[in-house]
Amino acid sequence: MYQYANQLAKKGHDVVIYHAKHTSWTTNGNLKKGKFFFQKHFLVPEEKGPVWYDLDPSIKSFEILKVDNVLIHNADIILCTWWATATEISFLNKRKGQKFNLIQDYEAVMTNHPELVDKSFLLNLHHIVIANYLAELLESKTNKRPPVIPNAIDPRQFFMETPIEQKNRFNICMLYSDDKRKGTAYGLEALKIVAQKYPEIKVHLFGVYQKPMIPFPDTFEYHYQPDNLREIYNNAAIFISPSIHEGWGLPPMEAMACGCACVCTKVGGHVDFMIDEQTVLFVEVAQFGQMAEKIITLIENDNLRMQLAKQANNHIKQFSWEQSCNKLEQLFYDSLPQ
Repeated sequence: MYQYANQLAKKGHDVVIYHAKHTSWTTNGNLKKGKFFFQKHFLVPEEKGPVWYDLDPSIKSFEILKVDNVLIHNADIILCTWWATATEISFLNKRKGQKFNLIQDYEAVMTNHPELVDKSFLLNLHHIVIANYLAELLESKTNKRPPVIPNAIDPRQFFMETPIEQKNRFNICMLYSDDKRKGTAYGLEALKIVAQKYPEIKVHLFGVYQKPMIPFPDTFEYHYQPDNLREIYNNAAIFISPSIHEGWGLPPMEAMACGCACVCTKVGGHVDFMIDEQTVLFVEVAQFGQMAEKIITLIENDNLRMQLAKQANNHIKQFSWEQSCNKLEQLFYDSLPQ
């Protein structure tokens, strides 16, 4: 969302970002009980931006108590990115702008109220999705196919520094996550099988979890919130993604941009930007034995590994934030009264 905010600001649009401290729902999807009471200092939005991301200087960023007509400026367009927020902006008055909902995942798998997620698809909003499997899902529930705007990566942040030919075929990397949807346990089992055949492999895991809950061999190295992620990708010849479910797999995109050959599960959040046996080797979900076989295939076949990596690196360049923002901007213009 910050990428889109920056892109739109560079195009000359007046962009304001709101971070709501509360919604009608908790983050895990439980209904919140009781009412919200405004504290004095929340009667006016508090200017506060992200400390970890460089926003365009022209962008105003506010923290507000909740989504409310009093706290949100009048605008031409209002865009949200979560099913609960979509429900709340649907109640805002027309002066807040044409209402858009960018759907980045099937959030029913992350909530205790999946029926409310499905209900949000029926709201009188302009729905946009990031992947074709999500477009098919919404079409099946609403009889209307929403436009698809794919995610992208920043080529200034992720790019190839180590030539593919110079990469060590025994270097492998993977995102580590305690979220079961990411399939980390299956990925680790696959890597253990590979390590039995090739003890010289070097596995680099990275993630946001300070102390991983799933054990792995001492020979596997874990990088906690690395500030050298591009270096990790560039040092690896192979990247694996064992996800059971994905909204959109950004780490595989980043790895492809940095020259890795990828072995990934064939799920909706991967297939929009990967082509089997051309830019990736696909495996079925939870089949860690199959994933191990594909990894070993790439280790033992340098030509195949390098061909996949080169084709993937070239293929991924078509996914740019500039192009995606142009599509988003056009949808905004098309929604405005003529």
